[in-house]
Amino acid sequence: MSKPLQTLSPLATDNRSVSSALSRIVTLTPAPAIDRVYFLDRMVEGHVNRATKVETYLAGKGINVARALCLAGHLATAVVPINAEDLELAEGSESVRNKIFKTVDVIAPTRVNAIIVDTEGATTNFNESATPLSGEKWHELCVSTLHEVQRVQADWLVLGGSLPEDLSTGRGVDPGDLFRAVHRAGVSTCLDTSGEALRAWASAATPVDLVKPNREELADITGTQLRTMRDVVFAANMLQNRGVRTVLASLGSDGLVEVNQHEVLWARGPSAKVLNTTGAGDAALAGYLSALPHGSAAPYTRDVVSEALARAVAWGALAVQEPTTILPRVVFSPAGVSVSAPDPDYVLSR
Repeated sequence: MSKPLQTLSPLATDNRSVSSALSRIVTLTPAPAIDRVYFLDRMVEGHVNRATKVETYLAGKGINVARALCLAGHLATAVVPINAEDLELAEGSESVRNKIFKTVDVIAPTRVNAIIVDTEGATTNFNESATPLSGEKWHELCVSTLHEVQRVQADWLVLGGSLPEDLSTGRGVDPGDLFRAVHRAGVSTCLDTSGEALRAWASAATPVDLVKPNREELADITGTQLRTMRDVVFAANMLQNRGVRTVLASLGSDGLVEVNQHEVLWARGPSAKVLNTTGAGDAALAGYLSALPHGSAAPYTRDVVSEALARAVAWGALAVQEPTTILPRVVFSPAGVSVSAPDPDYVLSR
């Protein structure tokens, strides 16, 4: 990063009408995508397939989280690098754009992902690689994010999705300065990425309050095999030893496990018909953050954490039943979700 980020002076607060009790979240998605979803009766490989319907929208982990939170009435903003033409193509409505997105203009076209959904529930994704950013543009994106965090008086910053290449270094962008500046402002941080980026930044050198790996990501970053709940907790403890305060592990049909500084909790809900797993983890994270009160920080009470986990399970279950990553609704009082200490001998589903 060409210039150090400093904690900024308070800015004018957001005047959207929201409850003062609801948490406020800013998300940063440095590698957004335009998702073009093709709905087919049946996909036949090697043949011309005609879609019955096509939907286009802007997507990415942080964007998905912000959408779900806005749907639930929260003050949430998605910071994204995108040019005006691509935003208009993906979102259309000016009112939607202004409510959710804070944009940093870039020249490069936004990557496009093709998603094919047939009536049998099978989903096939073709994803482009993340578009690189210049060092100057990454710095601008970080400054814009920090301004937004202070403008809305955010409780959380979520950095979500792939971290693109920094053209000035040839390596992935460096979020360390941003996370440290946000922490100096008293805001909690969540890192929701995977692979080398998660391995590099889930460390004592970066103030990360929460990571949300799925089962495969947790196994990959810790180099462990996850067969039982004991293995999951052990791997989460490894991340805590690297400096992460809380690990929220999503385990598909086996629910969610939170390992924080005080206890371990396991949340499970009723089984759901799975149509599309893409975006389910984003919905779960949004559900979790939706239950955390505005103006407070970890450690949260057990009641607050239990409610957060229950919503996470419920919102994730809603997401897997949808053909796209956009939730049509959310729930605030989930039914049938249990939250308890995990059984260490429980064998994970395959």
